[in-house]
Amino acid sequence: MAIAKRAPKVTRPTLTDNESAGLTARLRAAGLDLLLIVAPCAALAGVLGLMLRAAGIDLATPVARDSLAFATLVFPVMATTAYQEASPRQATVGKRRTGLLVVDDSGARLTFRRALGRSVVKFLPWQLGHTAVFHLADGSTAPGFLVLSIGSQLIVVISILAVALDTAHRAIHDWITHSRVVAGHARKEAST
Repeated sequence: MAIAKRAPKVTRPTLTDNESAGLTARLRAAGLDLLLIVAPCAALAGVLGLMLRAAGIDLATPVARDSLAFATLVFPVMATTAYQEASPRQATVGKRRTGLLVVDDSGARLTFRRALGRSVVKFLPWQLGHTAVFHLADGSTAPGFLVLSIGSQLIVVISILAVALDTAHRAIHDWITHSRVVAGHARKEAST
């Protein structure tokens, strides 16, 4: 009779075990995440757009297009990112593939509430940019939309510079939510 071997226990490293993830690794992870997000969100937007048109809802206004973009792209990305970063894996698919984890200041896993706050702050410039672009593309000459467009892009640039220049490589959303992205694959420990 064969005795089954116990699988090794997997634990997550803490901040003391990891270095902060730098700009290159974080951009690589974000790129992978975006590649995985584009197709499902585009399909959802297409299906929902067809359903709304069939129901007689006009999508020609900037507010309607912005609402559709939020419902099919921004909100699903924020929610999915928060769920994944608060999960036991502590990372989005892109972060997992590049060996990154999201932790709080003490090195522990984020609560869902903190992960959701992190996602909201992270993707807020994206939503603000969409809002501005939809109105500007519709011919709006309101200076507020131009300021909103430039401001949202400036927030992203500042956040990228923060990751590159800060010794802990924290972006704006990391500072605000007291979180950090660290390099660290799961370690296997021998079972006792």
